Amino acid sequence: MRSPITITLSLAILAATSLPIVAQSVRFPTDAELQQLIEKFRSFAASPPGGGRGLYSTDRRERTQIQQLTSFVKAWSQIDPATAPFLGQWSALEETKSIYPSSVKGRVCIIDGFIPNENNIGFRFGQGTVSNGRIKTDSYILIHQGNYLGGVFVYNNEPGIYEYAWPKPLTNPSQLMRHVPLAKRNQLLQQFKEAGCTASLPKK
Repeated sequence: MRSPITITLSLAILAATSLPIVAQSVRFPTDAELQQLIEKFRSFAASPPGGGRGLYSTDRRERTQIQQLTSFVKAWSQIDPATAPFLGQWSALEETKSIYPSSVKGRVCIIDGFIPNENNIGFRFGQGTVSNGRIKTDSYILIHQGNYLGGVFVYNNEPGIYEYAWPKPLTNPSQLMRHVPLAKRNQLLQQFKEAGCTASLPKK
């Protein structure tokens, strides 16, 4: 059984990532609300919770995964230092956020992964622009603190933040979405390609 808090957060993230009609009506937090959420997120990163949310306090990545991601981020930091710290596949309780580099400086490509149901396939492709150390998409803002990523959203006019942690190396999108029906998968892969996204190291 999922807790009410988890269900509420999942609905909020689903609204922000997979329902375009809802996303269009969602406002962004005010500067004051955003600052409060940033302070909350910094406290979370400084002392992540244990218990049922222990995935945030325990790094379960293999050493090879850490090394692979570190090399990838370092390589891209020489091309686009503003976007490099966000790169990787970030995990939350029931969602993932895979952030890929783009051929356009200051831009990233994002594949949101969530639990599929009869109304969605469990993935959504989008893009974000990096400015002032934050990523802004069409429906949410991402902030970064060490090994933690915070997704800032507004749901039912209430600002909130959803935490992700311990980024892993990026998976090729075709493999990431291997269980998606072929036609829809090809559509998302075409969007990925047309946006200049990549899962590879930068070309020298």
